[in-house]
Amino acid sequence: MAIDDDRIRVLTLVRDEPHGTDSATLAKSLDLAKEVVERHLLYCADYALVAWNRHVKGAGRALITTRGRDYLARQRL
Repeated sequence: MAIDDDRIRVLTLVRDEPHGTDSATLAKSLDLAKEVVERHLLYCADYALVAWNRHVKGAGRALITTRGRDYLARQRL
């Protein structure tokens, strides 16, 4: 369950950043490895929970989508 918990933490933090955030900032805020955060962002992007275009070194901004907000609402977060 740790993977799901970390993924939800990433998604929640993306939701809380109205202008989006990048993987390095997320990694620092969540005390996770940047590669782990990028893996969660990629998963969320694959399921349209976030809009994220990965650039060199993960510098792309991640923004939560309506579907991502709905998902968190169903999780009661």
